[in-house]
Amino acid sequence: MKDFVQYTLFFHVLVGSISLISGAVAILSKKGKKWHKYSGKIYFWAMTLVFFTGIIVAGYRFNRFLFLIAFLSYYSVFSGVRFLSLKKLHKDQNPKWYDWAAGIINGLANIIFIGIGLYYLLRENHNLAGALLSMGFGIGGFMISYTNLKSFIIRPKEHYHWYTAHIGNMMGGYIATFTAFSATVVSRFDLMNPFVAFALPPLIGVPILIYWTSQVEKKFQKPTI
Repeated sequence: MKDFVQYTLFFHVLVGSISLISGAVAILSKKGKKWHKYSGKIYFWAMTLVFFTGIIVAGYRFNRFLFLIAFLSYYSVFSGVRFLSLKKLHKDQNPKWYDWAAGIINGLANIIFIGIGLYYLLRENHNLAGALLSMGFGIGGFMISYTNLKSFIIRPKEHYHWYTAHIGNMMGGYIATFTAFSATVVSRFDLMNPFVAFALPPLIGVPILIYWTSQVEKKFQKPTI
């Protein structure tokens, strides 16, 4: 079993590297064009393998943080792809059962994430860094599920809703994946404080995502002459 997990870890690192590279290409390339679509497909399938291999490794090592962040990162990417097929939610298109299931499972996983953060905070030798990270990612992951599932109940009015949802989810998944990658590298080679390694990607990525989304909304809301 130990050898199997070790080989799985090597494969996990390989597909993780592929997902980070292909994801960066998809983000930087022109949306809707050949490079964006091609790299986006590679990113999705690489992330699928990252999720399953990450679950195996984290489960074997009982690494609760990486186990739960695997759900957050993959659900975001899964939803980002699914919104490309849900472009008519504003016209009463119905999501599939697995859209609901994925959102609920991710929401529950992130409630556990928040609970772990509270445990770190309230136990006798409280771990403030672990508490803040766990609750921060847990709340963020739960809000992603909430936002996506809300659009299934209260239908969006904007015709471009799928575009902002696609960008938000795909970028959210990339930020979570890059966070796990940087934290793993830092922990292995002792490059910086692990808390900083976990906190830095979201602190940089989330404001960029918010700005990018606002610019997209302004572009679509701009009146045509």
